Amino acid sequence: MSYVMVQMFMSDDDIMVAGEFQAVVLAAGHGSRMTEVTAGRPKCLLPIANMPMIWYPLRMLEREGFQDAIVIVADNTKSEIQAALEKCNLSIRLDYAALPPGKEDWGTADSLQFINEKIKSDVVVVSSDFITDASLYPALELFRKNEAAVTMFFLKPAEVSAGDSLPTPGPKTKHKPERDLVGINADTSRLVLLASVSDFDETLPLSRGLLRKHPHLQLYSRLLDSHVYILRKWVCEFLVQERSLGTLKGELLPYIVRKQSSKPTQKVEDASTIRGNTKNDIFQFAKESTLVSKVLPISLSNDHWGDMKGTFQDDKIRCYAHIVEGTSFGMRVNTLQAYASINREILQIWEKVTGGNVLVRLHPGAEVKSTQVDDSTLVGEGTLLNEKTSFKSSTIGASCTVMSRTRISNCVIMNNVKVNEGCVLTNCILCDGVEVGANTELKDCLVGAKHTVGAGDKHNQEFLADEDVLMEI
Repeated sequence: MSYVMVQMFMSDDDIMVAGEFQAVVLAAGHGSRMTEVTAGRPKCLLPIANMPMIWYPLRMLEREGFQDAIVIVADNTKSEIQAALEKCNLSIRLDYAALPPGKEDWGTADSLQFINEKIKSDVVVVSSDFITDASLYPALELFRKNEAAVTMFFLKPAEVSAGDSLPTPGPKTKHKPERDLVGINADTSRLVLLASVSDFDETLPLSRGLLRKHPHLQLYSRLLDSHVYILRKWVCEFLVQERSLGTLKGELLPYIVRKQSSKPTQKVEDASTIRGNTKNDIFQFAKESTLVSKVLPISLSNDHWGDMKGTFQDDKIRCYAHIVEGTSFGMRVNTLQAYASINREILQIWEKVTGGNVLVRLHPGAEVKSTQVDDSTLVGEGTLLNEKTSFKSSTIGASCTVMSRTRISNCVIMNNVKVNEGCVLTNCILCDGVEVGANTELKDCLVGAKHTVGAGDKHNQEFLADEDVLMEI
């Protein structure tokens, strides 16, 4: 009741930024599924339309009204990430939390444990590789009104772009996306099942008790998990004690979803005794606010029928799922295929995913002598495009040089790349510091950082890299 009264006098953005939620952006991952392009730079700084990948979720948070965010980074990449974002004109204030040296492989839950002292309220966890035009507000509203422990943010397959018909640069590989089994109560949006498809052979066991409790259960196997998780503060406190849960998606969330159907072993009257009791019992942490604990027993509201149980069926732990409806765009850029696809599509969805941010097509610091640069090509700062060159649907990064009699189409060229004269590049990704020799033809190729492609070479659907990079991969 009090929430409704407050909402009457506050805008949606005011509610979000009034200290109710803290944003946490996970940016310490090194891109284990796309090491071909992350050998030379942090994954979160991979360029998309000449902007670092992490800029997109930060821009989304700005759009939703967040004024501050904690960015979790690896210790050895903090200065590079900070320097890159300082050039992006973001208004959101960023607090960088660097993981200890040697802990770059920590799981996402481990990272959240590490910043526990910074967490003062409920948390919105966002992956640095998620790009969307969808609003977080419906998920936050679902979280609020149900006093949820966790709310997950999904998109339906129809909203997940399949990319275009061009192949992914590099050798042919079979892309087998991870698939989750997600069970959601169609009436209440309660999330009652979360597991990987690979955990089951041919049958999925569902208990009678679960089906009685949630008779309108819908099962999904092709939803996109955005890795946007809204967590109650006590969930983060529980994580500090339960060190065995190293990842959010693979361990913590399935654990909490399962715990919904359990009951507390004992009632804890004094919250100050939590750490002295059975410290790894999640129910010791799942404490409702004073207002909610007084309102629920006398509330006439109910989310189910067929029994005399109280609101939320007397469950102390509740998980929910929001599925984005409509034509919203959403993609996790966590594979090479996704990275190639988003670079082809970003100009078509730019206004939607950035909230109308100005697109710099030709940087004022670039020198463009070519007369054949189409409207779907972007050129970065300090880049020289010589005369008698042609560019179509490509992104050229900063401090690059392209010599005469060269044609480039459907390519992503990162920073400090030199393409000598007489080259033809089609549907390629060239990482930082690459040099392409004269009269070279590359089609559907991926070239690793600082590699030199020999003059006159012809390559098709290959990954070209120095031996040390190949050994690392």
